[in-house]
Amino acid sequence: MIRPFGLHDIWMVRRLQRSGITLTVEQMLTHPHEPLWTALTAPWPWAGGSVGAPGRGGVATFVFDETIDGQRRHGFAQLMKRASRPEADLLHIAPAAPFAETDERTIEVIWNRLLGHCSLAAASHSLQRIFASAPEGCFEQTSLKQAGFSHYARERIYRLAVAPVTTERVAGIRPQLPRDSWALQRLYARGTPKLVQQAEGAMGGNAGAPLLSWWEPHEWDGLVWEPAGEVRGAVQVHRGRSGHWLRVLGANELSAREVRLLIGQGLQRLTEKVAPRDGSDDAVYVTVRDYDVNLSAALTGFGFALFMERARMVKHTSAGVRVSEPMPVAGREMVGELPVRGPAGCDALADRSMPLGHKPLENTRIFR
Repeated sequence: MIRPFGLHDIWMVRRLQRSGITLTVEQMLTHPHEPLWTALTAPWPWAGGSVGAPGRGGVATFVFDETIDGQRRHGFAQLMKRASRPEADLLHIAPAAPFAETDERTIEVIWNRLLGHCSLAAASHSLQRIFASAPEGCFEQTSLKQAGFSHYARERIYRLAVAPVTTERVAGIRPQLPRDSWALQRLYARGTPKLVQQAEGAMGGNAGAPLLSWWEPHEWDGLVWEPAGEVRGAVQVHRGRSGHWLRVLGANELSAREVRLLIGQGLQRLTEKVAPRDGSDDAVYVTVRDYDVNLSAALTGFGFALFMERARMVKHTSAGVRVSEPMPVAGREMVGELPVRGPAGCDALADRSMPLGHKPLENTRIFR
């Protein structure tokens, strides 16, 4: 059976969490937490705060406990709801290959059952999409596809060990303001393929455009480049517990010099806002997708190096919709009314309502 996490599952989750895999790379690198800790802080499905940010989003942990081929097998999956969005991210799933106690076929069965249950649970809470970030070309990516996930973007994660200290000031750069939301959404739409926008919910009328910084949305800071009264680009920075993230918007429409300018301003913003921490990792990460053609070369110029490659995947759930149904009338079925020509040559409305099972006379002719 599959059930929500309970206190009696503590030892099982503790044993399995080291054999699992994290499928939300941003959380893994900026706010890493063991799945057991996350489950204990949200003991009821979709309750509690998102990882590292109490009161935002919600977490659900589901436990697999069944007999397969005569042996008792266990597993668990963990999801996090995105703040203010009808979506969730697959945080962690266990066990994952390779795992000495479980063969690959059994792991596939556990994953299929858990992911199917997660999809139904998300749909029951009106969540329309579940996202996952899997290592490129691995067993986990194949298992996600078998469970109904679609691959919609390929990502490369670049890492810079320590943000350099700079003092350069650039004309036209200013702090991001709430009124810039529309301009930032336009930058996203112009630089993102339509299929990716559809996968991320930007094409849905009821969901709105996706958050530009969907995880820890209240922990981001941004700078806007507005050289002549028009927003041409932006850079956003996220300060994490174990690392920081940088994102450049509008890079595809900018020159190489302008992209380097925005990256430099973002790194400077991080050094201004983040104090060095003893024994902590102050690395900076940047996501580069296949269609971000101008970013890779600019990042390497600042000392960024390729860190990992991931496949961004999504599963669209069958979220329930309330619909009204006609109330049946006992003993009768209303077929409808058609205009017919009566015997005297005048038009009349013939009531074709008749008891269920009653057939009209074969010789009756109805003229339209």
